[in-house]
Amino acid sequence: MTKTFPGDVVALENVSIDIARGEFTAILGENGAGKSTLVKILYGVYVADKGVIRIEGREVQIKNPTDAIKNGIVMVSQIPQLIDRLTVEENLSLSLARLGLLSSPRKLRKTIEEVSGKLKTKIDPTAKVWSLTYTQKQIVEIIRAVMLGAKLLILDEALTYLPLEERRKFYAYLKEFKEQGGAVVFTTHKIPEALEVADRIYVLRRGRLVGSLTREEATLDKVRELMFGEAAKQITYERFSEPYSVPPGRSIIEVKNLRVLGDFEELAVRDVSLVVREGEIVGIAGVVGNGQRELLEAVVGLRPVSGGAIIIDGVEITRKGVSTTRELGVGFIPDQPLRYAASSENTVLENIAALFSRKNLIIRWNEMKSLTQKLIREFAIWPPREEAHVKLLSGGNIMKVVVSREITYARKALVAYNPTRGLDEVTATHVRRCIRNKAEKERVAVLFASEDLDEVLQLSDSVYVMNSGKLYGPFDPVKTPREEIEKFMVV
Repeated sequence: MTKTFPGDVVALENVSIDIARGEFTAILGENGAGKSTLVKILYGVYVADKGVIRIEGREVQIKNPTDAIKNGIVMVSQIPQLIDRLTVEENLSLSLARLGLLSSPRKLRKTIEEVSGKLKTKIDPTAKVWSLTYTQKQIVEIIRAVMLGAKLLILDEALTYLPLEERRKFYAYLKEFKEQGGAVVFTTHKIPEALEVADRIYVLRRGRLVGSLTREEATLDKVRELMFGEAAKQITYERFSEPYSVPPGRSIIEVKNLRVLGDFEELAVRDVSLVVREGEIVGIAGVVGNGQRELLEAVVGLRPVSGGAIIIDGVEITRKGVSTTRELGVGFIPDQPLRYAASSENTVLENIAALFSRKNLIIRWNEMKSLTQKLIREFAIWPPREEAHVKLLSGGNIMKVVVSREITYARKALVAYNPTRGLDEVTATHVRRCIRNKAEKERVAVLFASEDLDEVLQLSDSVYVMNSGKLYGPFDPVKTPREEIEKFMVV
């Protein structure tokens, strides 16, 4: 497969892989390596410039997802592709109807119950999708794949951010799927996850295939070396410093009895109070969908509050909007960068310059160009051109643009939701180190939430858990047993 995007961005260059029945195949690579492009070609989201797809020796043309599904290929993405306002069974009925397939409500409900039972969870077919947890939505996606007759199931970062126990349930089901002759392909930037379950690992680097390893051949160090080369030595999951190694100062972020509604008018944040002081990093752990996103969006002024107060550096900003928060020097890394933080139609340079010029509306282009080039080098943004349009970047590289800009912009506080989501290990380590330095050396207050508990424990001075809109804690990230924190995440 060869695929080039406008601007001479080479996403894939002569990449060939084999996928066998009854196997887990992992595709690994750093941000921008081409792994998502490859699976999207298999699923018909993209069409290759050059290359051939053969199924059981027969050459096939896959020009769209419908073609893929007809050939037994179904993909589950990291972001569930469901209509929130419809019920589970309505979503599944729509998927079948697009292919001209019809299923009676009784048969549909029976299938939902059977598959969710095998996954050791329960899904109500009549439940509105918006009311489901992230895990339940991914179960619905798996159920859809089964109903569409998947022979090859593609998981594009679909399991990466599930809690460990939930991932194990999925893998137990997928093991049964492959024992019945199915094949599973998954992309991930978490190497240990691939080593645990993959029968074969393909490694991509800058659009080229650089390695193919069997389960017996693959080791953590060998895969990291293929993915990153010498840069692999930068990866660490050890704490950068002990909690409160630099004593915190005065209060910068204060949240008092905050109540926030969710997207469907449900109460998502329930009387939450917390304080983040100068130079302090407060991390919030929790399974996705428990109010973390709504809390952080309210803190930066993106979401209205129904009760309580928010104070930034002594200024009450409740209901004053995001402009006031920005003017106070607050950086914000959102969970969905293309929704809140990046303009896909503009260049990397323009996306960075827009934030730094928002107050006086005058852009000093030479100064912004120098800053953009510095951030491209420091965060290894690919392709390394400030005039590259954001829409041509991979998801991980779009995240790098946003993260690098927001960390640089933050003067008083940095608020972040999953600050390293979608980033490879080398970049994630660098980002966490930058956040730690921002707190310790520049005395910025940091409030972040992450579904990656390892990240919360590595980075935080103080840890909270958010569950069903309520906040539990604080916990000491070093002295508190991991199991105790996880217990609060799932109660």
